[in-house]
Amino acid sequence: MRAGSSLLYLGMFWVLALHGFILSNLPIAAVFEWNVLSIYAAFFLFYGYPDVSLFAVGSVPLTVYLIVALLLLPLIGNLFPARVSFLVAMRYYAGNWAWNAWLFRNGSYRKLHVLKRAAPLLTEQQQRFLPAQQAVQAESGFLAFRTLHLQGRILGMLLPRATDGNPFQEYTYADGETVAGSVVGWNFGEGHLADERLLRAVQEHCHFEEGELRVICVEAQPILGSTLHWRIVDAKRGMLGEGHAELSELAKRKPWDYGET
Repeated sequence: MRAGSSLLYLGMFWVLALHGFILSNLPIAAVFEWNVLSIYAAFFLFYGYPDVSLFAVGSVPLTVYLIVALLLLPLIGNLFPARVSFLVAMRYYAGNWAWNAWLFRNGSYRKLHVLKRAAPLLTEQQQRFLPAQQAVQAESGFLAFRTLHLQGRILGMLLPRATDGNPFQEYTYADGETVAGSVVGWNFGEGHLADERLLRAVQEHCHFEEGELRVICVEAQPILGSTLHWRIVDAKRGMLGEGHAELSELAKRKPWDYGET
């Protein structure tokens, strides 16, 4: 690639557009740092050294590694997101990744106390220094964050089904990321760490009764697909239902469209 070429300027434009868009829409924590670094790296690596060829690596093992890590895994992960971590597939911060909602009924989250955890659930931590009502409101921020994005609006369809029509006030909502952070000690937004597999492991030790813990699992949209695969799982009974939701239908919903809860 030559300095001043149209291809160089086009590539720089797309890098700045992509990371600038993410930066302006989700300017928090690691997201901010990552996108600032990516913009800086684009100028330093590609604009600063446009004459360096992709074929100048000089190492066959390194070349193979770069092809697998930067081409094959992202390709497979975008075609089949359920089979590859969104971190490896480079889908991070695109607003389209696997996620989960854990619903504990009538304070049943206290059964998690039998586990040796990295930390209590976020709602338990907040209750230490906030009145109960404010702690609930703070935890609801995760619920609001999900429904502000297209993929999260599926909650309006699934929450009434997952709660069997019971009042939502009987449940403690915990985002899967916070559950994985508490139980596993790490999450980094990877929804596959808090799906049915973690639920089965938790159930082996905590023995939730039927209806005490329900988990809504939502898989990412494949790059060539137009649907989201969802599951509702009970800690004791197992799978209660699954299906696919059309993104075009979710786009018609408002974040607050929850029906009777």
